[in-house]
Amino acid sequence: MSLQVPGSAIVGDTLVIFKSSGFAERGFCGRCGSHIFHRLQDGPELAVSAGLFDQRGFRIAREIFHDRKPAFYRFDAESEKRTAAGMAREWLPRIAARWLKRGLRRERGP
Repeated sequence: MSLQVPGSAIVGDTLVIFKSSGFAERGFCGRCGSHIFHRLQDGPELAVSAGLFDQRGFRIAREIFHDRKPAFYRFDAESEKRTAAGMAREWLPRIAARWLKRGLRRERGP
């Protein structure tokens, strides 16, 4: 479970960041191994693990990859349910546009 905090910065002495796919990276604590965030490499999106916050009263706005969850996994929330296909339709155009933009920058140079 994560909170969306686009444009925020994550820093720390034990922060380790690794490229987890062709378009995203993840951050975790190098000391204890706790997952801290997931973000796209080219964009402002940042999803921070909800367990890092000491606040209550958050609401579940959207459940993603709802069709891939285990049968026993369920939230009691009036939330938007997104399937894997729905997530792909939402994110692939953004990622493709960023890759294209990055490729054009490389061709033109700095």
